[in-house]
Amino acid sequence: MALHHNTTVVTAFILLGFTSQRSLQLLLFSFFLPIYLLSVAGNLGLVILIRVERALHTPMYYFLSHLALMDLCSCCTVAPKMLLGLLKGYDTIPIPACALQMFFFAAASDAECCLLAVMAYDRYVAICRPLHYGTAMPPHLCHLLVVASYVAGMASGVIHSSMAFRLPFCCANTLDHFFCDIPPVLALACADTQINQLLLLVVCGTIQSITLMAIITSYGLILCTVGRTRTWRAMSTCGSHLTAVGVLYGTLIFMYLRPDGTYTPQTDKMTSLFYTVAIPTLNPAIYSLRNTKVNQAVKKRLSTRRHQT
Repeated sequence: MALHHNTTVVTAFILLGFTSQRSLQLLLFSFFLPIYLLSVAGNLGLVILIRVERALHTPMYYFLSHLALMDLCSCCTVAPKMLLGLLKGYDTIPIPACALQMFFFAAASDAECCLLAVMAYDRYVAICRPLHYGTAMPPHLCHLLVVASYVAGMASGVIHSSMAFRLPFCCANTLDHFFCDIPPVLALACADTQINQLLLLVVCGTIQSITLMAIITSYGLILCTVGRTRTWRAMSTCGSHLTAVGVLYGTLIFMYLRPDGTYTPQTDKMTSLFYTVAIPTLNPAIYSLRNTKVNQAVKKRLSTRRHQT
């Protein structure tokens, strides 16, 4: 902390993390470290596989590679700092680093919502308009949709992080969380946070509501087409996507679209842990285990490597 005109100004936050018991901290570290490494390996491996395997150079897998990049960004923004705190037994984070962590995490989360909506539209075109798929999803449109997802996420991240850290932090500096998430940071501000709470509801609510409606509409049209044509096998490519959508939106809506007074530190830590570490780890498994082409590409690469050795 620094003193200015008899007022204590916070320059760093103390992250309380999950527990103060040293033995439990080390146990959690040994549990979360393999999960983090698995998440990094799974998402990075999926990105590389899609880039090098020509059979996966289609819009569906192009979008999936960027979803893996967003999961990688989300996990790497939060998990290393969390693991360091568990290993050391305590942790602090300077205000600028806290703002940067909030920006990257908010940007990755909201960009992922946009990309999931894009992927739902891609499935709609592939199943409902298969003869026009090539013209309806040209490469330049795919690139534009991905860029738009990143821009929307970055705009959200800039709004939340800049507005949060314009507030004065002049007394409490103990953050009851394991990373700089928006609600616990706002709880430490010694000023009115109603505008921030409204922005959280409006910006996150708008992005999540519009993208969720787009996903529901796309799959509603897909179900109508499949039911009419009896081509139920076409739905096989949608199962993984629907699983990822359900898991992500369920946790995000529970976390951010609630009244301000309902936030409880312990419950929110568990929820945050799920969407910062568990979801980025689960997504590569969900998409690879249920996807024939990805499985075939992995087997092809492994067999090629065996022959080379």
